[in-house]
Amino acid sequence: MTRIAYLISAHTDAPHLNRLIQALPNDAEFFIHVDARADINTFKRCVTNPHAHFIEDRINVMWGSFGQVRYQMALIKAALAFPDPFDYLFSISGLDYPLWSNDKIMRYIDSVQGKNFLRATCLTNNKEDARLYREYRFLNTKPWKYGTIKSKFRVAIRKLLTGMNIHKPLTVPLGNRRVPLYKGGSWWGITRELAQYALSIYEKHPEFTNYFKTSFGPDETFIHTIALNSKFAKYCKLIEGKELELEELSPLTYIEYGEEIKVFQEEDFKTLIDSGKMFCRKTKTGESDKLLDKIDIYRK
Repeated sequence: MTRIAYLISAHTDAPHLNRLIQALPNDAEFFIHVDARADINTFKRCVTNPHAHFIEDRINVMWGSFGQVRYQMALIKAALAFPDPFDYLFSISGLDYPLWSNDKIMRYIDSVQGKNFLRATCLTNNKEDARLYREYRFLNTKPWKYGTIKSKFRVAIRKLLTGMNIHKPLTVPLGNRRVPLYKGGSWWGITRELAQYALSIYEKHPEFTNYFKTSFGPDETFIHTIALNSKFAKYCKLIEGKELELEELSPLTYIEYGEEIKVFQEEDFKTLIDSGKMFCRKTKTGESDKLLDKIDIYRK
């Protein structure tokens, strides 16, 4: 039987995280990163599933910063160190929820062994998408809150460099070569072999990792660039020829972006089910309860 590790990032809504874990296959394992700014004891009191593992390496994650890559890699490392090896590692949010039944999830994964649930587009072919990724974002490893003087200083540096027509290349150093930059969604499913390879690049190739420390949204490019420039590329989905929104680049998760990610409610039930996606994001305790109840009934 295929063994799955779910890698979950959480920063709020411990009751929803507990409900999410209880909804997923009971023979899976769950590795959870709770943002360093959150009270982890709140989560530990709420999540009592014996298959849930809170990782010790906790990071203060600012949106769009390299901290998002750091927690991804910390979760992968924890899953790979688990005594019983996994076939797949799935990256999801603590505000996700499954739309498929557990039987359907497992049947589907069993039927596509070796495939990676990861989509990407090459940024050298997408001028508008590439604009943000050509900006140098120095001090992007610092967890400075947006709107503070330090954060404004960081923004000023970025604007100054852009105004001077100083841009990041859309190729990344890897060993003795440069490889194209790829973009996808943060929520994916990858094989153990790809996870091991990605972690080895993260740990052993500082020239590669350092590129992303001054990049926009590196959680949407780091693993994708590794995968699409490796032997695993043929087991991923390359989307070419057009500029894409993250909704299209997320192979497993249904998302609606406006000024921020939409919180789904009861009236969105049909849209979510008709999407054909395995998960939706995002749902919240107190706002999505009736929707989640309907999904639970549908999934049985």
